[in-house]
Amino acid sequence: MRHELSIAGPAFRLRPVVDADADFILALRGNPALNRFLHSTSGRLSDQLDWLARYYERSGDYYFVVERLATSAPEGVISIYDIDPQASSGEWGRWLLRPGSLAAVESAWLIYRCAFEQLSLQEVYCRTVADNSQVVSFHDSCGITRRHPLAGHFDFDGRQVDAVEHRLDALAWREVAPRLEKLAGLAARRLHHG
Repeated sequence: MRHELSIAGPAFRLRPVVDADADFILALRGNPALNRFLHSTSGRLSDQLDWLARYYERSGDYYFVVERLATSAPEGVISIYDIDPQASSGEWGRWLLRPGSLAAVESAWLIYRCAFEQLSLQEVYCRTVADNSQVVSFHDSCGITRRHPLAGHFDFDGRQVDAVEHRLDALAWREVAPRLEKLAGLAARRLHHG
């Protein structure tokens, strides 16, 4: 949906996706190193713009570009979506970062801050293809509770694949937030001195 939310950390910020980001999104989604665990998508700019037009009309869906503060260069994308106002919960995903980006920890920290501090959600979850061991391991290392695998959760062109779900509630966020903030600060220092 069209929104005005943005949030910044020491090296990166999340800002709303706009039509001008369509080429960047296509480049990320078309990168074979990144799209192994994604649903297939069209490589046509017009199709991406049509998807964005539908996204702008959906409520409870906040799509962001992760960009570097110093240069405003885009590093990736991330979202909070499927927000359930009655349960005060939402899913975060659509997380793609350009190869070599140091924005992983900070973008995760920022999306949780957005969810808990700006949107006042009580619970956030993410679902990752079970075979995507790097991302599953990242969530585990953040101290986020892993739920049982979801059998056949994702449909990739008619092929059912399992997912791993991680959930974080507002109370546990108070314990996880300082760890992520510290790690984001360390990565930012590497970026500034590297």
